[in-house]
This record gives sequence, C-alpha cells and structure tokens, in this order.
Amino acid sequence: MRQVSRLKALFALVTFAAASFLTFGTVNAAPMSNTSVSWTAFTSSWAPTDVRVLVSPFTFSDGAAGNIVSVAYFSTGGATAGKWVYAYQIIFTSGSGKIIAFSFMPTNHPATVIIGGSPVHNFSFHTSKPSGATEFPDFLSGGISPIDANYDETLSEASWTFPASGIQQNQNSVVFGYVSNFEPTIVQADISKISSSATLTGKPLVFAASPEPALALLFGIGLLGVGMLRRRKKMT
Repeated sequence: MRQVSRLKALFALVTFAAASFLTFGTVNAAPMSNTSVSWTAFTSSWAPTDVRVLVSPFTFSDGAAGNIVSVAYFSTGGATAGKWVYAYQIIFTSGSGKIIAFSFMPTNHPATVIIGGSPVHNFSFHTSKPSGATEFPDFLSGGISPIDANYDETLSEASWTFPASGIQQNQNSVVFGYVSNFEPTIVQADISKISSSATLTGKPLVFAASPEPALALLFGIGLLGVGMLRRRKKMT
C-alpha cells in the first residue's frame, strides 16, 4: 500500500515538472526578430481564424490620449500555422510629445517559427497596412515602424521601440506584434512618451499570450501532488 502511494506521489511530481516546463517554456534569448512582412502575408498566408479585436484608450497626465488596437487570431497557414498571432497598432489622437515605446507582459514567451528552412526565435513582425482593412479601422497613412523589439525572459516583458522622432499627434504606428503557441488573455500595456514629466494615467488593455487551460490544470495537479507527498512524510 505504501509503495502504491509513493508511486502516486512520484507521478504527481513528474506531472508537476512537465507542466512547469510546458507552461513557462524554455528561456528564449532577446531580442525578438522584428521582421518586416507584407500585408498580404499577414492576412492571407497566415490564414487567420477565431479573430478577436480589442480597442482600448490610453491617457497621459498632460492630456495626451489615443487608442491601442489589439488583434489576436489563430493561424492556419504559412510559417505561423498552428500558432496564435498577436498584432497591435498605436494611434495617437491628441496631445503633445511623442510616443517612443510600447510594452506589456505576456505570460509566455514568443514562439519560434521556421522561415526559409531556418528557425527564427522570438518571432516578432511589423507590417504596413492599406486603409480600409477592417481589423485596424483607424489606420492613417505614413505609419511609424518600430526599430527594435525585445523580450526580457527575466521580467517576461515584450517591448517595441520607435524612432527618435516617435509617434506624434495625429500619427499612428504600423501594425506590429509577435507569435505565440498560447491563446489570448487580456493584460495592461505600458506606453512611454517624451513630454516633460507626463505619466501614463490610463493604461490600455491588450491581448497577450497565456498558458492553455489544460496546462494550467496540469500545473495545479502537480502542486496538489507535492502537497500530498509532504503531508505523507509528516504522518510517517
């Protein structure tokens, strides 16, 4: 009987270890790829399904304001087939200063994709978009492209940096984002703006990658197994 109990506890520990690996992933190196793609590849080759759209406002203490358009969809084609694509666009509608960076904390690292037969780690992208596309209705001409994209594995933070000229009033970014193996949740995002001492008083909400429910359940089962093992040791 005692041996059976030990086997059960061992199985729980193995489950816990596997769930931890799958849920939190292996460490990927920064920076992200920040690869430019065509709008055709974005909308067609990546074959979006289960498209989710979220438009969320942001405000600064100096009165500057705008919106973040956040889109998440499951891809069924191209290099991202079987993965979730997360895309964002910053629209600066009013106020002074310039937006120079955007960041948030996904609960899982960006995915690796195979392009031209080679793996591209921490896959990030940016793309221009013709006016009239329904996912990003507020697009203005001359979108600002990010010049850098990073993923900090210690902080679990994804970030994009824009040119020194920044995104200014009545301007917007191009569409940018990353690819993940995990489905969406909603998190708060941070925006950095140069304008005296202005602070972000109203943070926007965006879609970001989260662990799949099944993996979270395995993680919980693993924790339960560890607790049972400790309890049995105390009893003996």
